[in-house]
Amino acid sequence: MTGNAAWKIELFVPTAVHDAFVDALDVFIEAISLFPIEDTGETRITGYGSDVPDEAALAAALADTAHHADVPVPLVHVVWLPDVDWVAENQASFAPVRAGRFHIHDSDHLAPTPAGAIPIRVDAATAFGTGHHGTTRGCLEALERVIRAGRGYAPVLDLGCGTGILGIAAAKALRTRVIAADIDPVAVTRARENVRLNGVGAFVHIYASRGLDAFSVRRHGPFGLVLANILARPLERLAPAIAAQRRAGAHVILSGLLCTQEPQVIAAYRRSGIFVKARIHCNEWSTLICR
Repeated sequence: MTGNAAWKIELFVPTAVHDAFVDALDVFIEAISLFPIEDTGETRITGYGSDVPDEAALAAALADTAHHADVPVPLVHVVWLPDVDWVAENQASFAPVRAGRFHIHDSDHLAPTPAGAIPIRVDAATAFGTGHHGTTRGCLEALERVIRAGRGYAPVLDLGCGTGILGIAAAKALRTRVIAADIDPVAVTRARENVRLNGVGAFVHIYASRGLDAFSVRRHGPFGLVLANILARPLERLAPAIAAQRRAGAHVILSGLLCTQEPQVIAAYRRSGIFVKARIHCNEWSTLICR
């Protein structure tokens, strides 16, 4: 959160079932982050909301989720956060990162770009996507591989764009039109600002949309390349829509899923005529390159 007092809900759950707990928290929070704890099989879920949560209702929702997932009920911590700019407090910890040809940095790290790299300046705030997470890095490396394949890509679709990092990378590397969408209006605002910072406003157009629901997104299709870095369950639900909106033979890059969730996501896209051609694993996270 940035400069606003908020309530924080935090819990640790088995990584294999964290999607179910994310769904359970949806009505109590406005923003969420997931941090897998290496070598433990657990994920820390942290959610933020402006309204005091109904702790009895929260406890009941988590207990019901744990019962259906056949896991112990997690211990949940609900705390009040004072009006502090937490992003500014932590920004210095986001050191620049290299993924493929892309050099990602924020406004606090403006050192010269390494030779041969494409610089991407990203200020995350409450949106997801700084290049540090395994899913974002996997997508950037997958984008690098797809670009080397030398096919036609326009227009590019970036679903669940977060900070806009993937769409910005595609625009800078391909100099082609990119349509980006996110369900979160805060992410849309942040992505538009990052597009401006990177000087690719002529290429990248960002819309608020739940998946491909908005006509403002669909009207630009069919798409020559699709990037979707979201959670496994939404990826599965989006398979028919993505298949309907991609150009025949176009690449589809999928991430936001754990390696253990690959079979269910792969099956959903296979049913829609999209098949896995390569995989990139970064710790427990998977990125799928499909066609």
